[in-house]
Amino acid sequence: MLLFPLVPCYLSATMKFPGKRKSKHYFPVNARDPLLQQIQPENESSVSWVVGIDQTLVDIEAKVDEAFIVRYGLSAGHSLVIEDDVAEALYQELVRNNLITHQFAGGTIGNTMHNYSVLADDRSVLLGVMCSNIEIGGYAYRYLCNTSSRTDLNYLQGVDGAIGRCFTLIGDSGERTFAISPGHMNKLRPESIPEAVIAGALGAGADLLPGPLQAGRADAGRDDEGY
Repeated sequence: MLLFPLVPCYLSATMKFPGKRKSKHYFPVNARDPLLQQIQPENESSVSWVVGIDQTLVDIEAKVDEAFIVRYGLSAGHSLVIEDDVAEALYQELVRNNLITHQFAGGTIGNTMHNYSVLADDRSVLLGVMCSNIEIGGYAYRYLCNTSSRTDLNYLQGVDGAIGRCFTLIGDSGERTFAISPGHMNKLRPESIPEAVIAGALGAGADLLPGPLQAGRADAGRDDEGY
């Protein structure tokens, strides 16, 4: 039983959108949005950017047992620098046993460039090293995938080997053990720092640890420089 009479409904050829609209046109747009009239297109040749020089490294987080920590000569709850061959064996075991929970881009300056590009929706340039051969799903692949597309990575120097890797190994009790492998992250050559990129930058920053890492990050950090 109907509680109200049926009323014929007619559709107009031009339907009205409910509420207020900031633009009076949809498609095609014959008039510019009045809110955007004062915005002038950017001249790309005059735009500045920010540039950073970093030790490119990947933060790798995994859940392991105590035997894993002992097997690789690590000290539970501490941070140690490990040799590249040890790091590669450690990484391959993590991959083989599906123990990795996260792989994401690390590095102070690299993160700064990424965050700037995300928040400002603007160009930044990162200088550093990157693996010449990148395996899909690997740590270098994850580094590139997790960096903003507005961060210009075209100037990265290719290296035959690994970039830096910082392993965060979480034990059954939740205790974290850190293992750092520098790889080739300190092998950035002077010719891989284009003068034009630096000269046109609005700001520049660097977080560098010169020479081989002989001790933990806390000791090497005294040589860090920021601009």
